[in-house]
Amino acid sequence: MKRTTLIIDDACLKGIRDLARKDDRNLSEVVNALLTEGLQRRKDKPRRDFELPSFSMGRPKVHLGDRGALEALMDS
Repeated sequence: MKRTTLIIDDACLKGIRDLARKDDRNLSEVVNALLTEGLQRRKDKPRRDFELPSFSMGRPKVHLGDRGALEALMDS
């Protein structure tokens, strides 16, 4: 098992300490159990692919490869 240092919010640490005291376990056991549970939930949750909406903008008013036509349209 590896050792690490975590920066934990005070309210979160209080909750972890309360759980440890209630279940007569040490902090490491409680944190490991909570992390394992959270990772398992995330793994079980179906992943939704992110999709941006798309909209039809119609036909272009000028040939997009014609730089001069594009500049003229933007200037008008």
